[in-house]
Parts: sequence; C-alpha cells; structure tokens
Amino acid sequence: MLPNKQRVNIFLDGAVVEHFKARAGGRGYQTLINEALKQAILAEDLEAVVRKTIREELRRS
Repeated sequence: MLPNKQRVNIFLDGAVVEHFKARAGGRGYQTLINEALKQAILAEDLEAVVRKTIREELRRS
C-alpha cells in the first residue's frame, strides 16, 4: 500500500507554479497542484466511462 503522500522532485513550468501560488495565496500551493492532478485522473476515468457507454448505446441503435 502506498503512503498517503510521497516526496518527489519534479520540474514544472514557472507559469504553472506561479498560477497555483497565486490561487493559494502563497501557502498550500503544492496541495492545489496535487488536487489538480487527481482531478485530471478522475476526468480521464470519466471520459473512458462516457465513451464506453456511448459505444454501447450506438451498438443498440
């Protein structure tokens, strides 16, 4: 089982870091980046479900 949080080193564009720092007011910006990444994962999963559902419905037509 993975730990809740894991330390990693990544390089992000300066504009990305500044965007999240501005949204966070200078504190907790890494948490906002983490949340955005989790939302991107969920969106991919949702997209896959929607595509599968549409394909199944089209086959039934």
